[in-house]
Amino acid sequence: MSQSFVAICPKGLESLLVEEIKVLGGQSVKESYGSVTFEGELTTAYRATLWSRLANRILMPLNTGPVESSDDLYKVTSDIDWEMHFGVNQTFKIDFRGTTGAIRHEQFGARRVKDAIVDQFMAEQDKRPSVEFDDPDINIQASLHKNQVRISLDLSGPSLHRRGYRSVTGIAPIKENLAAALLIRAGWPKLMEQQANLIDPLCGSGTLLIEAVLMAADIAPGLFRQRFGFEYWRGHKPEVWQELLDEAVERQVKGIEKLQLNVTGFEADNRTVRSARENIDRAGLQEHIQVVNSAFQKTDSTADIFESDSNRGLIISNPPYGERMGQVHELIPVYQQLGVWLKQFSGYSAAIITSETELAKNISIHADKRYRFQNGTLDCNLYCFNLNDDNYIDPERGHKLPPEVEALKNRIEKNIRKITGWAQQLPTDAYRIYDHDIPEFAVAIDRYANNLHVQESAAPASIPEKTAKRHIQQILRILPDATGIPSENIFLKTRQIQKGTNQYNKVAKEKKRLKVQEQGLTFLVNLTDYIDTGLFLDHRKIRSRIRKLAKDKSFLNLFAYTGAVSVYAADGGASSTLTIDMSNTYLQWAEDNMLLNNFSVWNNKFLKANCLEWIKTADQKFDLIFLDPPSFSNSKSMDGNLDIQRDHKYLIEKTMELLADDGTLIFSTNRRGFKLDGLLEESYTSFYHGRKSLSRDFSRQRAPHQCWEFKKELA
Repeated sequence: MSQSFVAICPKGLESLLVEEIKVLGGQSVKESYGSVTFEGELTTAYRATLWSRLANRILMPLNTGPVESSDDLYKVTSDIDWEMHFGVNQTFKIDFRGTTGAIRHEQFGARRVKDAIVDQFMAEQDKRPSVEFDDPDINIQASLHKNQVRISLDLSGPSLHRRGYRSVTGIAPIKENLAAALLIRAGWPKLMEQQANLIDPLCGSGTLLIEAVLMAADIAPGLFRQRFGFEYWRGHKPEVWQELLDEAVERQVKGIEKLQLNVTGFEADNRTVRSARENIDRAGLQEHIQVVNSAFQKTDSTADIFESDSNRGLIISNPPYGERMGQVHELIPVYQQLGVWLKQFSGYSAAIITSETELAKNISIHADKRYRFQNGTLDCNLYCFNLNDDNYIDPERGHKLPPEVEALKNRIEKNIRKITGWAQQLPTDAYRIYDHDIPEFAVAIDRYANNLHVQESAAPASIPEKTAKRHIQQILRILPDATGIPSENIFLKTRQIQKGTNQYNKVAKEKKRLKVQEQGLTFLVNLTDYIDTGLFLDHRKIRSRIRKLAKDKSFLNLFAYTGAVSVYAADGGASSTLTIDMSNTYLQWAEDNMLLNNFSVWNNKFLKANCLEWIKTADQKFDLIFLDPPSFSNSKSMDGNLDIQRDHKYLIEKTMELLADDGTLIFSTNRRGFKLDGLLEESYTSFYHGRKSLSRDFSRQRAPHQCWEFKKELA
């Protein structure tokens, strides 16, 4: 007997699923948003659950009806004879989707459906089946849309994209049914009939590779699953299902026997390679797929991949997009290198999925087709390329710079010409080359040896967010040419306004440090893991001032961060230094900086302490003190937090108590709009440095800090 069924699928797969359902025997097939309806025998529905590469679920509608109130929902559910479908000793689960004015919460809707089912069993048997959320015998779906509800039996059980071969995944894996859809759109069904090669240069956990071979070997994706949603259904026909399974196994054996494909993936991460190989083993395809533990860039041609050159094949990949695993700018070099690598495979087809248009542009190959998909919550495009000379774009000529970007590039180059000679004389290889010079391009760009650190600030309110994002990508695009520094050595950070949190926010965990030189000293910086790098470049002149004053002095560094100022004091001949910070990470970093410059830790001490508490009880005296507190910080003292504008008078007064009679306190703050309490100038001899504390590379814009010197005696 023919009846209605519904196949549920991810957004963007509907039209492909229509064709698949037709091939599987569905009749009267119609496409809807996120689903496909069809007519057929129960055998057709079974075949769809076993063979569909694209669907998430196959549903068998049991009843539909209007819903103006929760009682209507209860009635539509009650009109179904549930004893025909499962018994009182079985478990069930309700998957309720959709809301209306009457049913405002899906959880409430699910409860009303459950109540109707349970009440029916209680009325007829005085017993009720139990609800089981994790692994129920029966899955029931209720879909509410425009005041119409459809109550269905879910024949699938767990989502059909969960084939069963993948228990271990890499970072940001692609779902199996989306992988199958990408392969279909990329033309793999036709290519596999020609025994063409397939390569995934960034294969991750191997999903695209496995799905490609499952198609080519005519293997039903449902063969790996442990169970389906109809197995405990009272209407289940085991003999029909077994016949379909036997047929699928027979087709699998024949498909494997005739398989002659070369299918290869590349993955640089050792752990992910192991995961991919385990997934391939579970699919039984270890003889047909190889995963090379190497970056794709290290392979020069098809001859390096396969035994002989071939001009037929598909290169397909789901590279990182920058949404979850890193910022977009960090991936630009990967896409540029991918584009160069692809051009070695003339005659091949290629398909790359990404959510970022800017990344796709960096492949520098004209896309013949583009298809929209949704990967999880991300709107993506699959870019399909024919790899031939006519489609290759010269990145040097293919992107003419807009006038405003050309002006930015010229400004950066001009700044570099002005500042390079000064930096070499100082000497230092860590300095600022651009500082919000053009308001539309709201970034600060610092050079650290052969690296660039780009700090993005909030753009003017007059510039839309989308435009500001485009400006950032334009900046990153022109920097390699403007500075001579490769894209892979450019690091972008977004600096947000501090609101009561510590200023040294962690943003990554790469733990990569590099050395930079400054005025005869060496410092460690980290351009990836924190908003700040470990060396405040705008403090360069303050550090020099402290080195000049430090001869035979005892030096105290409060809120010391990575201790660069302490290294300068030691280099200036300080008799001792004490470096205090609350962070173990930064104290160790400070000690590393000290040892890197060959200064003994015997008279250069490091102390983990809350500076606000420590100054209350300390009884030592120091000849020279540097006080550079954060603008804001959470603390148990001072009403629970530090606000430097509010609390600086107290903080300076307490620190002055630790100063020797003829000593000097240097106070610095980067709090915008900071105003020094006038009583401090009445109590102590003070000197305001103004812009004199700024080096040439910080002279173009608003001063990033303010600095005062204090002495105990009044002038």
